[in-house]
Amino acid sequence: MPLSLQLVTPPAAEPVSLSLAKQHLRVDFSDDDVLIAALITAARQYCEKYTHRAFFNQTWLRTLDYFPLWYNPDGTVNPRYRSDWPYYADFWGRIAIDLPRPRTVSVTSITYVDPTGTTQTLDPSTYVVDTTSMPARIVPAKGFYWPSVNVYQPGGVKITYVAGSYGDGVDVNTCPQTIVMAMLLLIAHWYEHREGSSELNLKNIPLGVQALLDTEKLQVFEYRP
Repeated sequence: MPLSLQLVTPPAAEPVSLSLAKQHLRVDFSDDDVLIAALITAARQYCEKYTHRAFFNQTWLRTLDYFPLWYNPDGTVNPRYRSDWPYYADFWGRIAIDLPRPRTVSVTSITYVDPTGTTQTLDPSTYVVDTTSMPARIVPAKGFYWPSVNVYQPGGVKITYVAGSYGDGVDVNTCPQTIVMAMLLLIAHWYEHREGSSELNLKNIPLGVQALLDTEKLQVFEYRP
C-alpha cells in the first residue's frame, strides 16, 4: 500500500525567526522581509524532509486503502493458538500502523468508510498509540481488532494526528541549534544566489548543511501500512 500523507495545518512558528535570519544575513532594512520569511519556511521544509521529521507541532493526515489485517478473518489471532505468545512479533508488526514525520504528539481521530458508505470514527479506547517510538505505532487495544469493511475504497481510512519533535515553537521550543544553523546556511545561500544556476564554482562548506542535519536525521527504511 503506497504511503499517502498530507499536511493539514502547518506549524505556528518557525525554528528561525525573521530577526535572527536578518542578523545572519546582515540585513538592516525591511524591504526584503517578505522574501526572507519565505526563505525561512522553505529552509524549514527542506530540513524537515531531509531529516524525516516534523520540527514544531503540525497536523498531518495519513490515508490508507484498508486497515492492516492478518490472515484471520476477524483481524486477530487468539493467543492460545500462537505458540510464542506474547512475543509473536511478526503478527504484531503486520497489524501496526506507522505514523511518519515523528515525533507523534497525539492522534486526533481515525475514521473509515463502512460497507454502507457511512464514515465511522473509531473509539480511542479501541486502539493504542505508542508515541515513544519513532515512527509512532498504532495497534488495536486488548480485546479489539481493526474493522474489516469488506469493501476496497482507496483512501477510505483516514488518520489525523499531530506531529512535532521539538514542541509547538511558541510555548515549548527544544529545536537543536544544529538545525537552526543548517537553516541559516540555506537561507543565506538562497538569499545571495537567486538564480537557478550560477557561473560560480560553488562547493559545500565543511560541516555544512548536510553534516548539521545528519545529527538529527531519522534513519527510515520503510513505512508499513
